[in-house]
Amino acid sequence: MGPDNVNRARIILEAVHLASALEVPSLHQLIAREPEILQLELVLRIILTYLPESTEPTLYIELLHQLSRRAVHTPPASSIRPLPSGKELSNDEARHRVRQLHLLPLAEEQDLQAGCSDVLSLFLIHRSRRIDAETGSIPHIQELLEPFVGRDPYLRNWMISVVLPLRRLDYDYYDQPEDAYTLEAFEKLEGRPAIDSLLARSVRPSHEQTIQSAARDIRCVVAPWIYGESRRKRRKTHHDRRRSSLAGSSKVDPDAAHNEDSLSGWSHVNDWVVNLALRDFLSAAETIEHWGGPIDVDYGDYGDNEGLDDDISKTLLQRYARAGLATVYTNTENSSSAIEKSHVILQKVARLADLQAPPSLDGPLGLATAHVSRDYLDNLSEVHLLRNALLRPDNPLTYPGQTALSFASLLLQSAAILHKLGHLKTCKATLGLAIFSRREDQMDELHKTLQKIPVKTRDEDSWAKVRHHILWLRDWRYQASEGSSEGKAGSLGVFGKIERVDLEVELLRALLRASCYNLAAHVYCMRVDRPIPDAILEKTILSVAMSFYDGASNGNRTRGGVRKASE
Repeated sequence: MGPDNVNRARIILEAVHLASALEVPSLHQLIAREPEILQLELVLRIILTYLPESTEPTLYIELLHQLSRRAVHTPPASSIRPLPSGKELSNDEARHRVRQLHLLPLAEEQDLQAGCSDVLSLFLIHRSRRIDAETGSIPHIQELLEPFVGRDPYLRNWMISVVLPLRRLDYDYYDQPEDAYTLEAFEKLEGRPAIDSLLARSVRPSHEQTIQSAARDIRCVVAPWIYGESRRKRRKTHHDRRRSSLAGSSKVDPDAAHNEDSLSGWSHVNDWVVNLALRDFLSAAETIEHWGGPIDVDYGDYGDNEGLDDDISKTLLQRYARAGLATVYTNTENSSSAIEKSHVILQKVARLADLQAPPSLDGPLGLATAHVSRDYLDNLSEVHLLRNALLRPDNPLTYPGQTALSFASLLLQSAAILHKLGHLKTCKATLGLAIFSRREDQMDELHKTLQKIPVKTRDEDSWAKVRHHILWLRDWRYQASEGSSEGKAGSLGVFGKIERVDLEVELLRALLRASCYNLAAHVYCMRVDRPIPDAILEKTILSVAMSFYDGASNGNRTRGGVRKASE
């Protein structure tokens, strides 16, 4: 080895010593003095291997900037300590020590496979992983990367899809979680298990999160991760195709692979939301209400990532709209809040799929039926309500079109009416009652409904509205025509399998039991187009009167059952 090589060995050893001793200004000075020897890749490998990972990034960011520009300047003299001479080492010892340095490579296999070729980016990513392994400090990593994010697409994508969501998940949104991720573990996440894991904290009762935590976490954690993951795979596919093309065997379309990865990732999110509805419908509804779908992504201060093409974006929004409809049918909670939130979901579906908005729950009845044909209802099957069938593209209940939306709206209006009458039903149960039940089942539900009507509504005006609602529930197209010819069973509605006369008999019984005699007389006795034949009418009235007599506790005509029978 000649004098130049001996000098090179001593300079490298000096750089290693300064890095190990945290003498960054002196290392900076040495690099400025010996640029021919301490070139970019060598210096980065020395820093990667020997500068302690706990070192504040601000101490060497400026040095990295100057190295990347191939223009290292001597730092201010006040920050520099005298350089070690290195003369105490013999030439042979200096050469031997250099050979034993075992400097780490800048690139790790996963980054090379993904096609990253920028030297500084490879260093920054490798350095970040080492900082995380030694200190677990994601803020330090973010501080190191931020000044360089704009120089290389691969580094920017890695920052957006790995560091940013990890920072938010483990530092910004949840305080000191026990299940905090390492960078290594986070980068290995994939598929459906990744979505379950990333969103687990948003619905965990032990955390003090807001009701909108899931929507926030999808927008700010999952969405950047999905887009970043698909782009890393696309770069890898590009890289593999380039290598394969040299061998003449490439038929892989990286853009198609990228789009498929995005579709797959968001399908897992849709599935997660629907599953959430099974155990916590209101949280699932809040998630859909406050998250705008796969185009609603928060990249922080790093700008927008590359967008998907219009066709893929439209497909993703359609699938999200399908998940919204599936969530409505998944609900098992019997409450007014669930009905109202289901309606909010339908409004969101209409916006996502560019459809006519559903009518309000307390608006005019029958508006939604204009878009629902008999053929559509006849083709429905109980199989369509199975959990594993709700998100299938061919499911007519959840296909994001006007017919499915209007039918769901019709069911919700029916459920809202039943709720006002004191009888709670989910959208799924209302559908089952209307389409798949037997006449006997509908008659049982009618009896329960009439029995549960709140006492406060038992004045004649209220009972007139009750009758109107019950008749509409039997035939969703019913408006005001008492002379409707559709008297036979088989109409479209919650009580559609009950013949009109039978339904009117039950309504008459209910009116008489509620002492609404004037209304009963007006509807069933005084009109030319009486809805009940005279013979059945007389029999029904006598039957109710006898039931009052039978239930009387004494014979006083002015009290109790005997009084009601006399009336």
